[in-house]
Amino acid sequence: MKKLKSLITTFIVLLLFSGCSKEFLEKSPPDALTEDGFYNSEERAQLGVNAIYVSLQSSWSENLLRINDVPSGDLVLSNTTPLEYNNFTYYPALTQIHSTYSGLYQGIIRSNAVIKNVPSINMTDALKNQYLGEAKFLRALNYFTLTNLFGAVPLVTEPLANTDAALVARTPVADITKVIIADLVAAEAGLPVSYSGNNLGRATKGAAQALLGKVYLYNKDYTNAEKYFSLVIASGKYGLMDNFQEVWHRSFENNKESVFEVQFADIGGSGANNKNGTMLPAVNGATGSTLATKRAFDAFDPSDPRRGMSIFKAGDTFAPNVSAALAIFNPTWSASGYAVKKGMWPIMYVNGSGINYPLIRYADVLLMYAEAANELNQIDKARAAVNQVRQRPSVMMPVLTTADTGTKQTMFDAIVKERQVELMFEFQRFMDLKRWGMAPTVLGPLGYQAKHNLFPIPQLELDINPKLTQNPGW
Repeated sequence: MKKLKSLITTFIVLLLFSGCSKEFLEKSPPDALTEDGFYNSEERAQLGVNAIYVSLQSSWSENLLRINDVPSGDLVLSNTTPLEYNNFTYYPALTQIHSTYSGLYQGIIRSNAVIKNVPSINMTDALKNQYLGEAKFLRALNYFTLTNLFGAVPLVTEPLANTDAALVARTPVADITKVIIADLVAAEAGLPVSYSGNNLGRATKGAAQALLGKVYLYNKDYTNAEKYFSLVIASGKYGLMDNFQEVWHRSFENNKESVFEVQFADIGGSGANNKNGTMLPAVNGATGSTLATKRAFDAFDPSDPRRGMSIFKAGDTFAPNVSAALAIFNPTWSASGYAVKKGMWPIMYVNGSGINYPLIRYADVLLMYAEAANELNQIDKARAAVNQVRQRPSVMMPVLTTADTGTKQTMFDAIVKERQVELMFEFQRFMDLKRWGMAPTVLGPLGYQAKHNLFPIPQLELDINPKLTQNPGW
């Protein structure tokens, strides 16, 4: 997706947002496109769609990692502020919560502009349907993320006419979910099966189907969830990477396992996700502010190769190509004694913040399919899907059998375990524990309470918009 990445520049910002006042940008939703006269060509339509992808970078970044992965207990913050995400003492005024909220709405507002204006542009129906499908997929992704984090939020599906139009009350999650599903059904119909060349990395039909399945799974509609995951699996367009370490790897972005990933780029200092600087141990200029925990390390079976490919421990080869002093991982470099390896290997200290974030990958689809199949009492199908993940050539964990997963409950327990170790540090664990109702038991010792099922509505949004209300307990 190099062409799309190359457009992540101030050119887009100036071209698309030159007419927006600062006051309006501080409202929720935070911005609106200057539409008059802009959407008048196929090229402009593409720029409008590309701008939605750009907004993903502000959402899926260091901020979302802190508010979503740290509360899972698999990561801990150190050498940084705020530390409140470590023990569930975070509160509505924290920057990371507001930045995530506003960043997701930025993508929604840009999507709304494309959805409204592209239909009137003179271009082929196929390209028009593709651009509309991309915009609807991305709007659905942003709303799905918002509702999982914050619950009921303002539903805005049209460009905003003025500042006052941004002051919208919260909409029930069920109503927002209907819009999400409708958007994804339309996206599935309009998006191509795959791309090539400069367009690699754009949303595809398979991405829409996978997200549809996830939406249905989260809403306990297991029949529809199984249906859409089955479509992704049957498409033959995706597969597991043989080497688990290549799933999150700067040299293997948009690989066969990738269903959809956020595109980052090291271009003139833009498009950086800050992952390297925060996750590398506090040596050689890195901060070591986001660290793997012993809890995460202990979650793996000691014989599971994924542990060594996900987490650095004492004595592991670290960065011999950087310097002899960094050849072996020293636990004193880390407050937890461990560090994240997934997505960080090989170690780079320069220009290493451009690695993509896979948001949906094929292993995740297989595990979600297994969960839906198990809930439908198709235990053999669920087991087969989990075993595909466990039997990746570089992993080769023992196959599950009817002896250890012969009941719905034992199969579910195996899926819970497999999702934690396979998808560790990938924005999944905290959401999984909450939707399964397991968070109070698993995370209670870390400080989790009932109110933490949802994040607080950002205080700045409450101050700006008198129609908003706060989540219970906050």
